[in-house]
Amino acid sequence: MLTFRIAITTAVIAFTTAATALLVFTELKTSHAVARAAASAAMDAASANTLSRLEAELSGLSSVVDVLSSNRSLADSDDRSEQDGAIVLFKAALNRLPQADSFYVGYENGSWLQVRRLDVLGTPDREKLGAPSGAVYNINLVRPTSDKALPMRRIFEDEEGNMTGQLDLPDYGYDVRKRVWYRDTMQADRDLISSPYASFSIGTPMITLSAPLHGRVRGVIAADLKLDKFSEWVHAQRPGEHGAAVIFDSFGVLVAHPDFARMVEEARAHPSHPQLPEISEIRTGLVGAVLQMWHGDERFEGDMRGEDGRDYLFRLQKFSQGGGYSGYSLLIAAEDDFAENVRKLQIRGMLIALIVGACFVPAAWIFGSRMSTSLKQITEQASRLQTLAVPRGAPVVSNIAEINELGRTMAVARRSIASFARFVPKDIVRGIIDGSISTELGGMRREVTILFSDVTNFTGIAEAADPDVLMRQTSRHFAALTEAFFAEGGTVDKFIGDSVMVFWNAPHLQPDHVERACRAALSAKAASDALNAQFEAEGLPPFVVRIGIHFGDAVVGNVGSAERMNYTVLGNSVNLAARLEGLNKGYGTTILVSEAVRSRVEHRFRFKPIASVTAKGMTTETRVYELVEAAFAQRRPSAFRTSC
Repeated sequence: MLTFRIAITTAVIAFTTAATALLVFTELKTSHAVARAAASAAMDAASANTLSRLEAELSGLSSVVDVLSSNRSLADSDDRSEQDGAIVLFKAALNRLPQADSFYVGYENGSWLQVRRLDVLGTPDREKLGAPSGAVYNINLVRPTSDKALPMRRIFEDEEGNMTGQLDLPDYGYDVRKRVWYRDTMQADRDLISSPYASFSIGTPMITLSAPLHGRVRGVIAADLKLDKFSEWVHAQRPGEHGAAVIFDSFGVLVAHPDFARMVEEARAHPSHPQLPEISEIRTGLVGAVLQMWHGDERFEGDMRGEDGRDYLFRLQKFSQGGGYSGYSLLIAAEDDFAENVRKLQIRGMLIALIVGACFVPAAWIFGSRMSTSLKQITEQASRLQTLAVPRGAPVVSNIAEINELGRTMAVARRSIASFARFVPKDIVRGIIDGSISTELGGMRREVTILFSDVTNFTGIAEAADPDVLMRQTSRHFAALTEAFFAEGGTVDKFIGDSVMVFWNAPHLQPDHVERACRAALSAKAASDALNAQFEAEGLPPFVVRIGIHFGDAVVGNVGSAERMNYTVLGNSVNLAARLEGLNKGYGTTILVSEAVRSRVEHRFRFKPIASVTAKGMTTETRVYELVEAAFAQRRPSAFRTSC
């Protein structure tokens, strides 16, 4: 028979042991979920960072190449010289776009002019070019002789344009007309982005962006993007210490790889090998294991066990960018990189509980409670990830290093997922997560209010404006309008050039959706007027907004394909709202609404009759009204309304 003391002590120890075991089991499950969520978020962040960097570098070069293709000094003459004005243009472009290796132009007569920055090259590349010390620019000029020979002169200049050296290479063997980038561009007669290849002069991996000249002579203008530094940057963005990031184009040529430099050197050492390494050559390791399971799908993800015993998540997906350039990105993340410290803590906690629990039950109880509190906070934060809730509060901190590290990791995951939620309306994302919005193609019929807005004479403004200034001004304009739309619960469907499409009463029901749309339109106009005052004070052209509103039945749901879809509204009501916005131009109005809108909310707003019209593409006549302001009754006790 046990005494009470022994019984209670045994019970407490048994309870503590059971609670400890249960807590550890719960922590195992939680840490696994947290680790996978954090690893997935890290892969999302790495994918966004790497692909946006590639897109930014390609689009920047492509824009400059496109502008230079119509430059008269380049497109109207194929006679290039050492004092050519094109050299000044190319230098300016290189200074503006540091990611560019060189700019060059080639012609049908074999003439070729290239300008390259040397201060960004390493010593081996400078030695290949024979560059003297102090040289900042390398100018290569090929001018055909009367006997059709193609000698090249290589000139070196300092930052001020003073010549520091010159090499004459009569048998250099560079015929621009035989280069792939030149032939393909001339044949396609449009802007192109090449697959990666090894540079003719220095052997460095490059991507060429080219465009045909638009002038009196036939030729091609082009720029090179170096891939060696880009591959190093991509590797630095890998998800986790044991993760990997790989990018290859649609032809399988590697753009970025952890061992990119080594693989390029090996390719150079074998004359029978392709110029640059290809993804099909990788058959071992984590990357090789993923490729063996991949069957060419545009998106392929899953998990696997590595040879080192770690569990890995992987994601292989296709991407497409401007100029028709496309490829695949492969990201691999080790779960242990995001949960290793938590697992160590669990083992340590079990040992401490078993050894110390019998002697220091209260201390073990308090310690376990505090540890549990921290883990519960992290668990709650993990649950909030699924609701896309805005991160609030400081990261979970603890005197235990492992929990403190997990708290910081969770904070990174929360910030990352909250950032990605900005690309899609949050109500739609939440609906997809909780199942209220289907992920299958199709929809349902519902009464909705649709609003279209655009900017008067935006084409004329765009033609006269600097692209960078226009982009910032347009973003400020969209920010002011969307703030007004969001304040009234609108769902911003899409931005179409200078236009915005917004709808109400979906995905969530809004009984006063017509009234909300009218208030949002008036608020958007007021916000636009205030912003235009700022634009004029800054010397910028005003963005005069025009708005059209209509409500009626429409199909609300998912439109697109199984691989990519968009939650939107379709139907004649949408078309009429778009036509109403366009009618503002003819009547000199700002906000035009349909007869249906006016009839529904005439007690709330003042309207001015405009005309009865048959909108473009419509078969029935529609009365249109200008929305002037909120009804007088909403602002003063004595009601007033203008009859129409």
